[in-house]
Amino acid sequence: MLCNQAEITVEIRSDGWCLQGKDFIAWVDDAVNSVLSYYGKYPIKRTRIIIDQKEGRGIMGGLTSFDEDSQSGVIEIAMGKDTQPEDLTNTWTLTHEMVHLTFPLVNDQYNWLSEGIATYTEPLGRMRRGIISREQVWKDLVEGTPKGQPQAGDMGLNRTNTWGRTYWGGAIYCLLADIEIRKRSENRFGLEHALRGIMESGANAESDLLSAPEILTLGDLSTRNSVLTELYEAMKETPVTVDLSKIWQELGITVCGDSIKFDDNAPLANIRKAIENGHDRGELASR
Repeated sequence: MLCNQAEITVEIRSDGWCLQGKDFIAWVDDAVNSVLSYYGKYPIKRTRIIIDQKEGRGIMGGLTSFDEDSQSGVIEIAMGKDTQPEDLTNTWTLTHEMVHLTFPLVNDQYNWLSEGIATYTEPLGRMRRGIISREQVWKDLVEGTPKGQPQAGDMGLNRTNTWGRTYWGGAIYCLLADIEIRKRSENRFGLEHALRGIMESGANAESDLLSAPEILTLGDLSTRNSVLTELYEAMKETPVTVDLSKIWQELGITVCGDSIKFDDNAPLANIRKAIENGHDRGELASR
């Protein structure tokens, strides 16, 4: 399949699937369009998606790499042979792995940045695609971000490689950056514009740029501020505990049992709405 002049091939290994070919294609199409809805375009020229069959039902893992010989991004997905179409609708894994193609495949020291970006932006892209609701996006963030708070003995994000700090600590960084970029730019720019700027500069999975400070500077240039760099300096070596309750209150987000309520009169409600809906940078800049 082709997307914005990008070639995406899907290799389905083994027979005996409950799914049909059209189910796999629809799943890949949804993931591609979720990435497009947040990043504006597909990040690299060629991508191979390899689906390995496992026993059981559902998605069992994913891994993204870049093959220098074929100059292709490679996404490997482990999937149970009894997987049903509704399982693909409800899974985030392929979109998460595709987001990794938008950013350099950094070394382990900065893994929290790569995984945090994918954890934060993937649901926003799927929401804008209409796959999940805004209630689900915020509920997952409210429930997930506490797992990224520093624990006893933790250090900064560059030096604490636990699961919680890697995925959700990185997502907290992204949330803080999104809010602060929008505050400083009067909502003209957000994290998405910084990440688009990084990708459009050529710093994607094809890039050999591995230094977080260099990569983040590219994003700061796109949003005309230094938020990404400032937050990185604050959180890279020092464990920073974030007042998440205050953030949710200011964004106008309240958890009520299993549901979420929104207060459009909250101080940062306009920022929450912009994070949800997104803006075209060129359109805003022309106003």
